Amino acid sequence: MKKAHPAHHSVPISKTVRAGDFVYTSAYGPWVFDPADLTYDGAGNAVSDGTGNENMPFDDQVHRTFDFIREALKPEGCELEDVVKCECWLTNPSDFRAFNEIYKTYFLQNPPVRSVFPARFMFPCKVEMQVVAFKPVKAI
Repeated sequence: MKKAHPAHHSVPISKTVRAGDFVYTSAYGPWVFDPADLTYDGAGNAVSDGTGNENMPFDDQVHRTFDFIREALKPEGCELEDVVKCECWLTNPSDFRAFNEIYKTYFLQNPPVRSVFPARFMFPCKVEMQVVAFKPVKAI
């Protein structure tokens, strides 16, 4: 069984896909933008996405990203407690400690397996995450 929940913005993706007992989210950053609004510098780096959020503090970006993840999981009856795997990307490796301090407040018991990678994003944010949750179909 596969069931997709399309995203409600101008990117052709699903925000969540259920495949059997597993629920996968797309990667989420701290805000949604229209790709048509992206502007780049001469080196091809994204300098603006038209939202005005480029200077949002790192902590706020992490919390808002978790908010998007929570919302993406809801249509399939999942919560953060159902997450079994989390992939995370940070633009600045020096944010790793601050990220961990925030991250651990969202997974108080039985934290999921996790990977954290350095990344250069397609828009000017500092964090992105995607998760896999386990929620048996018969449980919803």
